[in-house]
Amino acid sequence: MAKAAAKVPSWISKILLPEIKSIVKEEISSEVKVLDARISALDSKLEERTKSLDSKLEERFKALDSKMEERFKALDSKIVALDSKLDEKTKSLDSKLEERTKTLESEISSLRNEMLSLRNEMNARFDSIEKRLPLIERLAQIESRLERLEKQAELGK
Repeated sequence: MAKAAAKVPSWISKILLPEIKSIVKEEISSEVKVLDARISALDSKLEERTKSLDSKLEERFKALDSKMEERFKALDSKIVALDSKLDEKTKSLDSKLEERTKTLESEISSLRNEMLSLRNEMNARFDSIEKRLPLIERLAQIESRLERLEKQAELGK
């Protein structure tokens, strides 16, 4: 480039080069302005489309939110109804369990009383048998003597 600049006469570099630079700058500037205008137009179109899509999406989101809210309300009411049924059944089962518990406690108490009565009766009988045991032993001795005497009487005949 230095060789090319050396071959260019000085009047050209002083007069024409600044003029050429100015022309190139104008051309580039006008092209940049055209490109800026095109980009601005595209930005505008893109912004319009984005706004349109945003509004459509917002409508869809609102519709979905509304449907979800309805479903949540329906589910909440079902949950409340199920809770109520569960509470009723729990109360019913609690009262039945309480009744059965009372019945069993009553039966257990009755059985205990009966068992105590039987135990007392058995103890009384055992006491009676223990008291009678000497009499029974004496009766057994008498019977055995009687048998011996009967055998002796039979032999003596």
